[in-house]
Amino acid sequence: MPTALLFLLLVVAHIIWGGGFIVIKLLIGSFTLPQILLARVFLAAVIYAVIWHKIPKPAYQKGDWKFLLLLALCEPFLLFSFETSGLAYTSASQAGMIVACAPLAAALGALFFYKEKVSTRCAMGICAAVAGVVVVSAFGKADAAASRPLLGNLFIFCGVLSSTAYALTVKHLAERYSFLFLSAIQVFGATLLFLPGALAGPVPAEISWKAIASMVYLGVGITFFVYVVINYALTRIKAAHVILFANLIPVSTLVLAYLILGERLLPMQYLGAALVVGGVLLAGAPESTEAGDEPGMIRADA
Repeated sequence: MPTALLFLLLVVAHIIWGGGFIVIKLLIGSFTLPQILLARVFLAAVIYAVIWHKIPKPAYQKGDWKFLLLLALCEPFLLFSFETSGLAYTSASQAGMIVACAPLAAALGALFFYKEKVSTRCAMGICAAVAGVVVVSAFGKADAAASRPLLGNLFIFCGVLSSTAYALTVKHLAERYSFLFLSAIQVFGATLLFLPGALAGPVPAEISWKAIASMVYLGVGITFFVYVVINYALTRIKAAHVILFANLIPVSTLVLAYLILGERLLPMQYLGAALVVGGVLLAGAPESTEAGDEPGMIRADA
């Protein structure tokens, strides 16, 4: 695939990713949280079941089941659980800002667990992004879009930590397992974990076409399409270059939340948002696009 086309797909994927926060906000109230969570993975699980026979078989090693279980537990089970719970209390705009820090959290995790070096520029970017998240959260006011913003932002941050644990686990397994196999295991595991809670809740009396479209958006658009595009890109171009596209998540979330939900941030929160985006840009700006130049880099999904 030409690099230009791959970059275009990455742009589309991250815009879709940012729109997921708006879709979840629209679904909250119509379905229980477990039902929304199941919808995020079920359709993707169906797709992976159909293409299972075409997925390369892994080189399983004794004890790998523990890491595969951790993979499914951290992402998407804990990640989606924290994100969806957080969006019940905070605005989509604030959530997008915090999720933008996931690649930076992965870099810190790699530093502590794999002794990967963090450059001065990356460290400065991490500090700026963290400061921005603190500003966005500290100045959050309770309103119709965010009833308890501090609690909601805390849930979203826990989702970022879950995503970081996922990224570090992927790094351990990536040499023996294809990205399609790992993605399928994640989705199958999460479907089983979300299913009991979804079935326990009351069945909605009426399901609109808008709700069905939203479920398809989450399951096919994000859990399948976005993950496949990003994981494929990591096999073709440098990871730092792929991570750079994560800057589109808070931007697209802000724009879509403004247009669709009518959400507004306070002036100081926009300053915090600028710090987040600037910090991620500073930390993630790549020096080259070759995938092999940076074997230690990893990614974290949202």
